[in-house]
Parts: sequence; C-alpha cells; structure tokens
Amino acid sequence: MEYRKFGSTDMLLSTVGLGGLLAHYEGVNGHPPPEEKQRIYLRAAELGINLFDTGYGDEVHIPEELKGPKDDRYFSLKVGAPAAADLEALVDKHLTNLRRDSIDILRVHHYGYVGDAALAERIEELKKAGKVRSLCLIRHMLEDQESYAERGPEPEADADLVIYNYVCRWQEAGIEQAAAAGKGVLIMKVSWQDKAQTDWDAVDESKVEELSPRGEGIRSELPLVYPIVSGPWHELAEPGEVVPRTERAVSWVLENKGVNSILVAFASVEELEEAVGVRELV
Repeated sequence: MEYRKFGSTDMLLSTVGLGGLLAHYEGVNGHPPPEEKQRIYLRAAELGINLFDTGYGDEVHIPEELKGPKDDRYFSLKVGAPAAADLEALVDKHLTNLRRDSIDILRVHHYGYVGDAALAERIEELKKAGKVRSLCLIRHMLEDQESYAERGPEPEADADLVIYNYVCRWQEAGIEQAAAAGKGVLIMKVSWQDKAQTDWDAVDESKVEELSPRGEGIRSELPLVYPIVSGPWHELAEPGEVVPRTERAVSWVLENKGVNSILVAFASVEELEEAVGVRELV
C-alpha cells in the first residue's frame, strides 16, 4: 500500500480509503450482513488501509480493535451541511463511538460551508478545541465541482473531496491548484463499475432517470452524472473482459500525484481485494 501526505497536515494516508458502505449500496444492491462488514474493515486494515470514512450509519460495525487512539489510523466524518448549532453534537457522537478525542477529517458540503458563516465559524472553533483536525469540503454538486475546477480550493479549508475518474477528468485543473496551495485532495466516484454493464450509447438523459434508483431525484445532477455514466469505461477493460476491473480505474486515478487518497465503498472482502490488486480472477 502506498501512502501520501494529506495536504499540509502531518497525516500520511493510504492511497485507498474505505468509503461509506451504506451510501453506495442502499437501495441498489442491498446490505452485507454485519459480520461481512466487520470482515471488510479488518481485511482493509490488514492490507494497509488506514483511512476509514464514517457518517453513513455503517460505522457502528467498525470492529472494536480498530477504534481508540492510534497515530497511523485516520477517520473521516461526513456531516453534510448541518446547522452550526448541531455540529458539535454530531462530532461528539462519533468521537464517542470511535473512542477518540478528535475527528481527523471533517467533511462538509462546499455549498453549506461557503453559504453559512456561522457553520464555518463553528468548524474553526472545533478545530481550535482539538475536536477536528482538518476540514475537507465535499464537491458533489455540479456548481461546487465547477467552482473547484475554475478557482481551486477555498483558502480556509484543508482539503476537498472531488469527482475525478477515467471518464471525468475536468477536475485536473482544481487538483493542480490544490497541489500548488498545499491542500489535500480526496477522490470519490473513482469507478462506476455497475454502470459499465449498461449500453449507455443507446441511453439518453431521460433514460438515466428511469434506470437510476433515485428516479426523478437525479434530474438536477444530470449535467454531471450523464457524461460519467455514458463515458468510455470499456477502454479500461482487457481482452476478454466485459466489465473492467476496479483495480484499473483505481490505478488510473492514482497516477495523478496531486491525489492523496480515494474513497471506495465495498460490499465484500472480494471487492476490496480486487480494487487493491491482491485478488486473482478465477
């Protein structure tokens, strides 16, 4: 496992992090049983993964042996765009569950952070109090992605979580600006392996709504989502493969040295092992 320095912090993150299981699989593939989730966490640690993303509900399944203070294990917490008055209680809840004194990476939606001065102020207070070590802004919405590509990271934030993958490369400009400014970069949507099984050449944007588990709820994000799902993922496949291995999508992203770590959700130990390249096909 390779490790990279997280922006200007003193954290060395594994280039692959364990993403939120619940967020990826809810309503799509169902949920692995709790026993399998614990196996995923433990196997991830065995493989050298030291970044664990929480805030989706599945963190209750983190094995006890991975909790507690440890210098080389890091936890990211997604809180979305909460009211400033609610933030500390959210952080405290997760600190209690993790048996830690501070959240290593607090993830907040970019639009919430820049649009709510009280929230930004509260985050800074929690950092000064030692409950939060770094702030990562989530660039999930199209407007937030466009802002990152055009202007790069926010001066007050420590990092950003952006969409960047083989078929969605327009964040490279923002990543370059982040590297120049000493800001961290986390990546989401590295692989859309499930989408590679659909013939998107014959699908228009209205069909995406029909195929998506979110239905009409995905309409506002179509300008961002459609180019990704309709992109040439098949180019990553080797001869004889119908669907390219996740490992190749991961490796492509990590060729960009401005990327610190990617967050990938796994529903099984087998998926995890394939993504990090330690599982052979049978």
